Amino acid sequence: MKTVDLGVAVVEPRRLAQFESLAALDAPALAAFLEAPEVAALAPAGAAASHLYFGSEFCEHLFPDAAALERAIGVAQAFGLTLVLATPVANDELVARIVAAAALLPPTAEVLVNDWGVASALRAAQPQRRLAAGRQLAKAIKDPRLPSPAWTKPYATGYATAGYRRVMESLGIGRIELDVPPFATPATFAVDAMAVSVWAPFGYVAKGRLCKIGSLQLAAADKFAPGAACHRECLGVVEAATQPSAAGIESWRRGNSLYYRHDAAMANALRAALAAGRVDRLVFAGI
Repeated sequence: MKTVDLGVAVVEPRRLAQFESLAALDAPALAAFLEAPEVAALAPAGAAASHLYFGSEFCEHLFPDAAALERAIGVAQAFGLTLVLATPVANDELVARIVAAAALLPPTAEVLVNDWGVASALRAAQPQRRLAAGRQLAKAIKDPRLPSPAWTKPYATGYATAGYRRVMESLGIGRIELDVPPFATPATFAVDAMAVSVWAPFGYVAKGRLCKIGSLQLAAADKFAPGAACHRECLGVVEAATQPSAAGIESWRRGNSLYYRHDAAMANALRAALAAGRVDRLVFAGI
């Protein structure tokens, strides 16, 4: 097995204080921090965190302000971790904020992009900044309700196509971030000439512009419409359900996004990919 780095993802600024209190950063400690015991068995023996991911891939309202980013930079430096700033799909105003925030990062920090416009702006402003392509750019069918592998074939993972690769090369993107989809095999994670990170134990299915929990207190005429003020209600509420699938895969919603939790088959596929040297970074995260 090739050397595998460990990342841990934090979205909420208040969670940084809890992370700072950890006595160790090995896989069991990270599993306890995330309340996800299953990830402890994925990491190589003795592995410890090397990367701190901070920010949200899926909601522009959760992009950290300057104070939160400064705190994350300090936490990463205190633990000797490489900081990875996670960023979502962005409008022009947020693109400008992301570029300004990236200018504050240490030279070794990475930026995780889920928007080609963000990647292009960062490439122009900071050509030496290391960029990683996020899970929203990895176009693939990951619906946990899929009944068989045949349903994944009409739309293969986007990174396997020449067009995607040319775009990433032009933007200086050298790393891709992936989920473990239903019916994954080690070949799912084989992407030539690119470093590969895989997230566990949750996979991302889809995101939208509407936040269910943020709409509950609104008047009926205003519910489930874009443009409402965000009070970050999603940080306190997660909705769980079991999808009507043959495997009974657990499905989850937070804010504007849907997720699933890895089942045993997905975990086994990830272990096989690690053993085959397809993956060089695991990112442990909640939702």
